[in-house]
Amino acid sequence: MRGFCVGCLLLLLHITSSLVWAQDDFAVSRIPAHLRTRANAVMRDRQCVVDMQSPHEVLYRVRQALTIMNPSVLEYARLALFYDKNTTIKSAHGFLYDGDGHLLKKIGIKDFLDESAVSSFSLYEDDRVKHFLPNALQYPFTVVYEYEIRYKQNLVVPDWRPKPYLDMAVEQSSYQFICGTQAPILIKEANYDGVREETQQEKQKSYIWRVEALPAVKIEPMLPPAESYQICVKIAPEQFFYYKRKGSYRDWKELGQWVYHDLIKDQQVTTPTMVSKVNALVSDIEDDKEKVKVLYQYLQEKTRYISVQIGIGGFQPMAASEVERLGYGDCKALVNYMQTLLNIAKIPSYYCVVNAGNIKSDMDADFASMAQGNHIILAVPLAKDTVWLECTSQKIPFNYLGDFTDDRTVLACTADGGKLLRTPHYADHDNLQQRVADFSLNLEGDIIGKLTTTFEGVQFENRLGILELPVAEQQKKLKQVYAVDNVDFTSIAYNTVRLDSTPQIDEQLGVAIKRYAPKNGERVYLQPNIFNRGRSVPTLQERKMPTYINRGFVDDDVITYTLPDHYTMELKPRDLQLRTPFGEFTMEVKLADNKLIYHRKLWMKEGTFPPDQYVDYARFVNAVYSADLAKVVFLAD
Repeated sequence: MRGFCVGCLLLLLHITSSLVWAQDDFAVSRIPAHLRTRANAVMRDRQCVVDMQSPHEVLYRVRQALTIMNPSVLEYARLALFYDKNTTIKSAHGFLYDGDGHLLKKIGIKDFLDESAVSSFSLYEDDRVKHFLPNALQYPFTVVYEYEIRYKQNLVVPDWRPKPYLDMAVEQSSYQFICGTQAPILIKEANYDGVREETQQEKQKSYIWRVEALPAVKIEPMLPPAESYQICVKIAPEQFFYYKRKGSYRDWKELGQWVYHDLIKDQQVTTPTMVSKVNALVSDIEDDKEKVKVLYQYLQEKTRYISVQIGIGGFQPMAASEVERLGYGDCKALVNYMQTLLNIAKIPSYYCVVNAGNIKSDMDADFASMAQGNHIILAVPLAKDTVWLECTSQKIPFNYLGDFTDDRTVLACTADGGKLLRTPHYADHDNLQQRVADFSLNLEGDIIGKLTTTFEGVQFENRLGILELPVAEQQKKLKQVYAVDNVDFTSIAYNTVRLDSTPQIDEQLGVAIKRYAPKNGERVYLQPNIFNRGRSVPTLQERKMPTYINRGFVDDDVITYTLPDHYTMELKPRDLQLRTPFGEFTMEVKLADNKLIYHRKLWMKEGTFPPDQYVDYARFVNAVYSADLAKVVFLAD
């Protein structure tokens, strides 16, 4: 009887909520003035309910009303609903209102575009997406969405981020999670100042989080990762069901153990061909690290990356034998294949889940969940060090990860359980770009000469995508990189040095620039820094957020200009030396005989700095910017 009453109550709440929304007034004038300040968008109301009726029956209901204030954030109004064989869109509709709250249009499921969610480099994916973007002719406007999704699994549960954008204000937002009383769950609250509401009936328990009156914040440059300031609630059921497989976990150790035994282990069956090939490659090699290197080179030569989102919900890799046969695979499949090759050679390795991206992002040490990773890499623990392998690239050197997966915690999945490891960190001075140029300036103002640049550390990737292009394409790309009018490259050569920890690309260019520094009356104006000019940043006196430099680097440029006879220097920029907590900068210009020598060195330091130091940071960056634009003035006799 009590279960029946709870069901009636939920139905009543659903009906009441729909009635309230139908009668609501979405006039922009009803938004409190303090929430309109700095807001490009305002979330009027968002109600999310996750109803975990069983491990294989999870309903996700959302009702939201969003006001878009101007065209710059129109994309915020897009609703994208992904679905596959394990996810069903039960309903989706909405309403479009003008700034005065008058109904302009009803939105039905037929108004949504239905497309494949396959990436351009994917082979097998059954993911699809229904998405809708209002065609607004006037601003502001309000779009209301109501939708319900059914998941046949509970391994990945939708989280709650009530304020996804800094320039969005929130009038009110709530998130409710409903589950059975016997369903233990893990909860992680981040940056949430409220107190969650907990209620329990005979067969159900409910958790509710709410926020109100969150103002928009001005978007500032050099922001730290969103996890450091965004409100977020994550939930992970301890007992889960996923693609007809059951499991449980309370921490990373148990989750990693499940991944290994249920997703990976059975996909590492070898074939006689694989065994004979591995034995032939490594039988005469004594050193394990050298064996790993040889097998990694074999992987790069034999396979290519292509996204293959099949297996158990996209989490299970393709069998190693299939990769051997086909010669391709996604990140999961290629790592699994490489690990299988190492198993044959009796070299242990770890299949590692990582949250990849140019901005470093750690696994949450205190909260285990499958939703935190988006890529797979391989760790090979050896006697003296650990080798890290990116298995999806045919170009990346052995034992190099780069800025996509460096310096962050990853989940290593082993037979004994999961454990968090940290990928290598590339320090500021490891990320070196060193440039030496020897140019001649003629009487017409043309520049001709040689330019040699060395790229190391993560700056190695500055040219990785150009190496194997045809010459015509290299010319085109280099003209985009070296954005100088009338520049031409008379010769192009690259040399790659594959070192274990500091890979290096050497670029050698013949350079010709027409009319770079022509005569202007009796004077010639030469801007010696041709190729490495910084950018200015705004100076904010009232910075709210910390200043975050994601990755440090060093740029060191020496450019020598041989001048025409009878050129005398009338004016040169003053030498500059700056030392700050954020970085150091030196610039020196000197004349020796008829040669002008320009030396520029910039060291940017990785780190997070308090908001009140931003003004000093901006002064430093803008001083570098001004110095980069400095000119030398010559008198041409």
